[in-house]
Amino acid sequence: MADKIKIDVLTLDSVQCAACGYMMESIAALPDEVQGMIEYKEWSIKNKDGIGKFMEMKGKVLPTVCIEGDLVFESIIPQYEELIDEMVKRAPESMVGCLKSTRDKGFEFDKLEANLKKAGSGLHTKVE
Repeated sequence: MADKIKIDVLTLDSVQCAACGYMMESIAALPDEVQGMIEYKEWSIKNKDGIGKFMEMKGKVLPTVCIEGDLVFESIIPQYEELIDEMVKRAPESMVGCLKSTRDKGFEFDKLEANLKKAGSGLHTKVE
């Protein structure tokens, strides 16, 4: 079983699309304990790789959070508890206890600029 929970975020562009930016930040604002258990990437449909991922995942709307290959939050920015609950459903058993223990901690939204930088907002939106 994987040692990280894989999260793909299908977006238009997290820099120019507010909802896409909020979706990316919802992942980047997770506490450090959770950050150590996940691997996430933005897939912008403004480039060939992003279009390919959107089609591979069978995306319907933007933005969408996919956890372990499942389309989970389609055009709905998740609440912290919802995001943790969906990660728990798909996490290896060794991570479940730690994830559940962070459920009441909440997002770290007071670090907006740092969160967006950590999320790599804008790094995968270049038109080729």
